Order: sequence, then C-alpha cells, then structure tokens
Amino acid sequence: MSNPVRSSSVPTDIVRLEQANAVMRSANLALARDDIATLSALGFSHQHIGELKQKGGFRSSSIAQNTRMITRLRKVGDAYAQ
Repeated sequence: MSNPVRSSSVPTDIVRLEQANAVMRSANLALARDDIATLSALGFSHQHIGELKQKGGFRSSSIAQNTRMITRLRKVGDAYAQ
C-alpha cells in the first residue's frame, strides 16, 4: 500500500518538480552549447559543471521520472479536491 500524500504539500511538490525539470532542461541546452556562463547562472558549481559535462548532462529518464511524478501528484491532488 502506498503512503498517503497530504493534499497541502501536493502543489508545493508539483512546483518543485516542475522547477527541477526546467533547470535540468536549461542545463542540458547550455551544455550542448558549451555555455558555462549559463550553467553558472543556474547555480551550478564548476565541479558540478565538470561532472555534468563528463556524464553528458541530465538523463532524459530523470526528467521523465519527474514528469510522471507530477502527473501522479496532480491526480492525487484532484482526488483530495473532490
């Protein structure tokens, strides 16, 4: 049985995951352009930028997992609203 999700935290969690996805997508675009200034502006340290370069950025599966969780949380939130 899954853990119940408190409805008051659902919107906050959705926003947090949407922001994380936006940052990961922006970082991947900046990495593709080798735009270190943008990566720094996004808040990544030089060490983290090096790690991201080495790994080829954020995995699309990580972004997809966040998207699936957003969808699930929206469904849970809708269930509590009814």
